[in-house]
Parts: sequence; structure tokens; C-alpha cells
Amino acid sequence: MSSHSSKHPPANPEPLCARVERIIGRFGFEGVQVSSDQSWHVTLTGTVDEINDRALVVAIARTTPGVTVVRSEITLTKQN
Repeated sequence: MSSHSSKHPPANPEPLCARVERIIGRFGFEGVQVSSDQSWHVTLTGTVDEINDRALVVAIARTTPGVTVVRSEITLTKQN
């Protein structure tokens, strides 16, 4: 049973940047913020401990459905 009375398509109502940030947060990266200046482009900002963490956050963002471009401005809190 489907309703055709809705004026909006049955798309995910959560904005892309909020979805990416929520998924990244599930992995424990609470210091990372996500913004979007275009529909499919996201920018990651904030801090992570190590370079491997930064690579993981970028990979998570890239594999989120709807994302086509990821720009990382994440800085490291620990220097090797």
C-alpha cells in the first residue's frame, strides 16, 4: 500500500552532510564535522588523532550513498 498524496518524493529526508556526519560519529569520530556546498560534495573538518584515522573518515564519507566528492580539511592532533 503506497500513498501518492505526498507532495515530496520518497527520498531520504536527512541532508547528505547530516547523514555522513552521523555515520562517521558511529565510528567514534566525534571531532569531525561535515558540510556541503553542493548536492554531492562534502567537506570534512575537525580533528582526528592519527593519519590512519583521517584516511578512514575520508573512506567512510566517500562510500556514503549520494557522495561523489570529498574534500578533507581534517587536521591531526598527534604528530609522529
